[in-house]
Amino acid sequence: MYLSAKGEYGILAALDLALSRESAPVQAKAIAHRQGIPIKFLEHILRTLRNAGLVESSRGTHGGYRLTKPADEIALGDLIQAVEGPIATVHRAHGNRTGSNGARSEASHESLIQSVWAEVQGSILETLNKTTLADLCRRTRDLDEQRVLMYHI
Repeated sequence: MYLSAKGEYGILAALDLALSRESAPVQAKAIAHRQGIPIKFLEHILRTLRNAGLVESSRGTHGGYRLTKPADEIALGDLIQAVEGPIATVHRAHGNRTGSNGARSEASHESLIQSVWAEVQGSILETLNKTTLADLCRRTRDLDEQRVLMYHI
């Protein structure tokens, strides 16, 4: 699986919104600044997340974006699929290969390799679907605490 910049930025934008969940809507400009995301690219991603029903927006001087659900109800898999489409792993298609001696490669070996790739894909999907924004918020807070502790040593 390959996570593009669009997918990564989508997760970062949603994480930023999750971390400020208790406050007023967050402006795209503030998210772009904190996360280092080009504003035009971020606006496109936020529109995509809004169309998927994961964020909502409000206009005006106090407008901005917020999550539509609690962070523990939004999985990373939901975010990636909203921004990038269906999640798929990369695997080689079956083909007619011959070995160096001209003999056909064992089909059973190919199916073994494909079964391993299916397991890999299942593991990826399981991890993305069980990891929520709330989990990332906890990890972020833990990292922040470690940085503070290290600073004072």
